[in-house]
Amino acid sequence: MDREWTEQDLHTFVRNAQAVFEEVSLTPAQPGTGWQDEGLQVDYELRGGRVDCVLHRSIQADGKMWQLQMTAPLAGNVLPEERMTPRERELCRDDLSHDFLTGVYNRRYLETVFAEVLAECATQGRSAAVALVTLDDGQKLRDSYGQPVMDQLHCFVANQWRKSFDTPEKRVVCRLTGSVFVVGCLDVTASQLAQEMQALYNAMPRECITTTGMMRRIQYTLSCAAAGMEDGCTGWKDLYEICDRRLRTLQAAGGDAVSCAG
Repeated sequence: MDREWTEQDLHTFVRNAQAVFEEVSLTPAQPGTGWQDEGLQVDYELRGGRVDCVLHRSIQADGKMWQLQMTAPLAGNVLPEERMTPRERELCRDDLSHDFLTGVYNRRYLETVFAEVLAECATQGRSAAVALVTLDDGQKLRDSYGQPVMDQLHCFVANQWRKSFDTPEKRVVCRLTGSVFVVGCLDVTASQLAQEMQALYNAMPRECITTTGMMRRIQYTLSCAAAGMEDGCTGWKDLYEICDRRLRTLQAAGGDAVSCAG
């Protein structure tokens, strides 16, 4: 689903999928839901004594976001996690919390674990800050080099930040969607997080050597916008909205910078 889709494409896909899945639905995404993740999400639900596998995905078509959901029954009446040994269950939960491409935490971890930690910080009056990080001109890079090269670039960028932010529930790096990452840190203000990220960014290489096909040296820059609880935030949603606004302002000014202002 990496190509551009039209609404007609989506409705054709739904008709074809109905031959495979028990339930298929396509609905417009609700306005005001903020960022959208086009990655596939998998859930298991116990319904009426049987286990259903439910697939979700957000897809953009003709300039609008759509929510696609497909459901199919599994054999048996016990949730997959309940069939596992404790060690298998631990490994499965760990896999579900990480982005399959870059290895950093994913949206699921951000929303189910770290978002709760941020909410607790707000309740306790404890400092916390997050930053949105994105590749400048990501679409232009993708058009120039293709998706396989972009995948390597995403891994390279994720690893640059993971070196310094990889303490679960305290200092984390998450892949939000596409070329957008989140750096989250407890017990710091937005200004402190921005200063640390600026120092790290100054020391980062600004090119990535890719090995897909012919070896290439890909030049890149990043834009990073931070926000903290001191900005009047009560949790992840507030922090995201302020970061997103600041990031757009930063990119409009040319990007290649770290900021907690705007």
